[in-house]
Amino acid sequence: MTTETLPVPPDQMLESENLPATAKAVLALLQNDNAEARSQQLRAFGADWQIRSAAAQQLAEAGLSAATISGIDAASVVTDLLLGYAAAREEQRTRHWQSHLVRRVQQLDGLHRVISAANSTLDMDASLQTVVDTVSEVMRVDVCSVFVFDQHRRILRLRATHGLNPRAIGEVEISLGEGVTGWAGQQGKPISVSDVRVENRYQHEPLLDEWAFRSLLAVPIILFASEKHSIETLQGVITVQTREPHEFTHEQISYLEVVAGEIALSIANAQLYQQTDARLHQKIRELTTLQRVTAALASTLDIDELLALIVEQAVQIAGVDRADVFHVNAASRPRLVASYGPGRTSGVEDLIVQVLKENRAIAVPNAYTDERWSPVQALAYREGFHSLFALPLRTGDRITGALCFYSYDPRYIEYEQVQLLSTFADEAAIAIENARLYEETQRNLTIKSTLLQEIHHRVRNNLQTISALLTMQARRIKPNTEGREALEDSVQRIQAIAAVHNLLSRDDLGQTSIQDIAKQVTENARATLLDDVPIAFEITGDPVQVSSRAATLLAIVINELVDNALDHGLGENGGTLGVDAWCVNHDAFVQVRDDGPTRPPVPHRVSTGLGLTIIETLVTADLGGTFELKRDQHWTRAIIKFTPAEFLDE
Repeated sequence: MTTETLPVPPDQMLESENLPATAKAVLALLQNDNAEARSQQLRAFGADWQIRSAAAQQLAEAGLSAATISGIDAASVVTDLLLGYAAAREEQRTRHWQSHLVRRVQQLDGLHRVISAANSTLDMDASLQTVVDTVSEVMRVDVCSVFVFDQHRRILRLRATHGLNPRAIGEVEISLGEGVTGWAGQQGKPISVSDVRVENRYQHEPLLDEWAFRSLLAVPIILFASEKHSIETLQGVITVQTREPHEFTHEQISYLEVVAGEIALSIANAQLYQQTDARLHQKIRELTTLQRVTAALASTLDIDELLALIVEQAVQIAGVDRADVFHVNAASRPRLVASYGPGRTSGVEDLIVQVLKENRAIAVPNAYTDERWSPVQALAYREGFHSLFALPLRTGDRITGALCFYSYDPRYIEYEQVQLLSTFADEAAIAIENARLYEETQRNLTIKSTLLQEIHHRVRNNLQTISALLTMQARRIKPNTEGREALEDSVQRIQAIAAVHNLLSRDDLGQTSIQDIAKQVTENARATLLDDVPIAFEITGDPVQVSSRAATLLAIVINELVDNALDHGLGENGGTLGVDAWCVNHDAFVQVRDDGPTRPPVPHRVSTGLGLTIIETLVTADLGGTFELKRDQHWTRAIIKFTPAEFLDE
């Protein structure tokens, strides 16, 4: 079915020529005689009118004018136009709310990811990188960066970025109040700049490669934000940037503030963790260093070497430029005994006296302004030392000296470091006291050893005098008589004892070896032999050490055995006479052997004369050992067994 357009009467045509363009367009639509189709066209026209953001009143006026000319009911025409207008407006609102809801969902999802990243790890760099990537995606910006505030240095340092030069991370630092970012951190409120090229506060950072970006929004990251801003609660600044100039909406600013609030606590926790972790590692390094230093201090007992080691290790463990050790006794002022590091430190004596008097550590953070000790001020200006720290050296309740540290840089010694240095000072004081006691013991030992050697020397001289007197007396007695032989035996015994004292007068600590005793005895015996008797002497075995008392007893025993071997086994035809010594576990063995003519077997523990009686008595009663005579195909052996440790402990 086709529709026909009704012809317009001439008078209406003349009137329509004066209508506005909108009314003419409506009038054209009214020419359709199909009421339903005309209604749809009018509604479509009204919807298009709303899309062009034109006023509804103009649309209604155009409808009234066109309806009047066409003779169609004006109410139905205006109603169709406004219904189309209203439907388009509602559809536009629906699309707007749909877009808004989608954006809000995206923001919430992004915020969820930000919170998850902030709470999932204590690795600040990884967490913040996730944050900047997420914010860039959700806010549809080109750049997002996070600057973390350093409370000690009062600067903002770039820790994560999306869209800027990644090499700038950790390198770019901004002072509070510097540029837009520093300004936001100082003011504690968001700063929005639609075009940074017309903003006087903006400062371009070449390393960031950010000249291509025009707009900038900087929001401070504040822990427990309140109306009153405080630098102590500032954790950093988060920024976003776009390539084109852009006016950031209230919604965008609010969203970035929410993100900043969420990551504030995570940054604080991460920094606290890093500080705790760094402090723990520092504590481990300090304890390791202290253990190493303690081992080093225990490695020497030389007092000068120890003092040099203490001051060297003190500089390393305290991280200072110089360290001194002062010694003090009851009757003198502190005396510098060791130092390590540059400069001269005369002028700290009054400070050291005060440390010793109060028995506590004293710190001088700024020697230039501290008026307590004028010589310390003079030292600061002369040598350039800015800070000093001194503490006493104690062993038990007794103060033995002081340790003083010097630093060219300003230093404030914290409590934990005071504890570390105090422990080091205690270890050093004990090491110094041990070295001093060792040195004193060595000195006393040298004196006593000298006195002991002198005593042995005098005893030897007296024995030699007695031996000479007995020899003179023996010469007045007829040879081969019992009295002559008794005197000669006594002379040999006395000479053996004198030989031992001769050895002891040369050795330290009143000790000698069985080999040295045997050598002295055999040398004395060799001097009494006739030239035509070929006898070879052998001294073998381990260097068994014995005390002076055991040495005297062994000298008599070995002398008797050697004398017996020379008289009865080797005196006529000669041969070999050996003295052997060795140890088995804690027991010492002495063997006197000869290869003289075969003699009848000697029953065990049967005395054959005064010599064997003396030997058995000395060995069993005095040495606490055993004596045994053996004979085999080649040798006649006299074996003595005893425990030298019993005599060395005397």
